[in-house]
Amino acid sequence: MALDGSGDVPARDVSGGGDEESRHHDRISYLPDSLLLQILMLLPLVEAVRTCVLSRRWRVAWTRLPRLAFDDDAAPRVSRFGNLVDGVLRGYADDVDMPDVLISVRRLSSAGDAVRLATSAARLAAGRVTARFYLYLSYAAVNLYNDVEDENAAATTLQLPCFPRATEFALTFMGVDLRMPNAGTFAKLTKMFIRGVRFTDDGEGISTAVSRRCPCLEVLLLHRVRGVKMLALLAQSLLFLRVSLVMQLQRLQVVAGSLREMQVHRCFSRTTAPTSMLLYVPVLEELHWEDYPYPHDDAGINISLCGLSSCLQKLVIVDLQHFHRADTLRLEIPIALDYVTFVDSYLNVVLAKYREIKMQTMQS
Repeated sequence: MALDGSGDVPARDVSGGGDEESRHHDRISYLPDSLLLQILMLLPLVEAVRTCVLSRRWRVAWTRLPRLAFDDDAAPRVSRFGNLVDGVLRGYADDVDMPDVLISVRRLSSAGDAVRLATSAARLAAGRVTARFYLYLSYAAVNLYNDVEDENAAATTLQLPCFPRATEFALTFMGVDLRMPNAGTFAKLTKMFIRGVRFTDDGEGISTAVSRRCPCLEVLLLHRVRGVKMLALLAQSLLFLRVSLVMQLQRLQVVAGSLREMQVHRCFSRTTAPTSMLLYVPVLEELHWEDYPYPHDDAGINISLCGLSSCLQKLVIVDLQHFHRADTLRLEIPIALDYVTFVDSYLNVVLAKYREIKMQTMQS
């Protein structure tokens, strides 16, 4: 594999033919494999791959690295970064797992066909990654939201496969049409972070993936995501949920028996339809909700927040007074009366402008 991604680099023996004198001068090559890998881990990945030309011993050493960290900033002379990623993943040893695959693209010149890069990397790594798969394409490198010539072009679609053995998955890709897997499971996944993508199914794909294909998911973060009108999550293993800048969201439903903390930030901002947040979170300890409205002339919006936990220790509601056209704020809080009285007085001060505030409470 050439370092410019254009083809194969023939491995060649430059150790002096392997005679006794060369062996005395090349002591590094005679170190145990574990030490060789530690040395290679200290190098940028592209430099580690270059060691394949040193000798027969080094030819395949890099193919067993426990972490593949692709960073275009560390490979400024690589003209086709996508081909480098593709070649390294294809050349990795077949008899070992890929613990970590971390891909970072920050420069426009490196992005090339960004969807092809992401598709190929995900496909090659999906079945082999046993720890983390991170794919980060910076806003400066690629932003498909700026490509308005043909929003429905196939080149803007990323079909995500399942990662059955990965424990963490993170994707940042501005404007790509992300399609979640329709088969398989993320059987061991505990953390998922998705940023910048758009969905064209109103949120059905991500809702289904989290609810049916991630049985061990503990942390979910969705940030700056478009195209999600309804997010319905049934995730009994979930401990932490942050939904941020999902600005077309109308309905958020969460059934999570283990959820401890939930953050909702600017998610009901760009819709004129009624919005609601329906929760069954029996052990939730902290809820933070902050929103700003999208300016429009429609009145009669109902904001619903139902099903809060009796374990709730901290409730933070920020800037909802900006929903100046909302008719009703309904809270159903099944917590102790003395605490409800405190919350009630707080809300009546902060949200006194509402024409109607419905507060339904139940004593513990």
